[in-house]
Amino acid sequence: MDRKNLSNQNNVSTVNKKLEKGDYGYLKKGKLIQLFLAFVLLIMVACIFYTGYIKYHNTKNIFTVFAAVSAIPMSKFLVGYIVMAPYEMLEEQLYNEIKGYENILFAYDLLVSSTEKIINVKIAAVRDNSIFMYVPDKKYKKDVVEKYVRSFLEKECRVTTVRMISNFKEYRKAIGVLDKNEKGNYDEKIRHIMITFSI
Repeated sequence: MDRKNLSNQNNVSTVNKKLEKGDYGYLKKGKLIQLFLAFVLLIMVACIFYTGYIKYHNTKNIFTVFAAVSAIPMSKFLVGYIVMAPYEMLEEQLYNEIKGYENILFAYDLLVSSTEKIINVKIAAVRDNSIFMYVPDKKYKKDVVEKYVRSFLEKECRVTTVRMISNFKEYRKAIGVLDKNEKGNYDEKIRHIMITFSI
């Protein structure tokens, strides 16, 4: 097989790849899925409710109960969309600048939930049992974010460094150094935990 056909095959597999949480592009897709499912369930709730109303000419019937129960998952998806809606994906230009680091495990556009607020981690780079987070929003305090992330990671695995960087040039330089480090025993687990803590 020549190089051109191999390249085309790789492009097709990239397009057909199922996006999962932590993959670049998932945030946009996730918002659409949450909104779509909330809308579909809303229509279903309305249909159930009005079916009962048309049949019995009042709201005191079993269809109203079914509609109320069906509203619970609808509310869950709607709340999920509302929470995700204010956050935007990492700019494609920045993604293209760092995706070439093959030794690092990346996770993108994470919305890490904490007791106080949601932390929008645009990029999480994991290598050598360390995690470097790109968090450009100035509202997040570096020491608070690092302490919180370390607190939940260390419950499950050994972590060498937890670092938050707000400037992209500084971040790219830092992960360039990180890319040269040895693979850590807990790298995959660290990435998995970060994704688990993301909504």
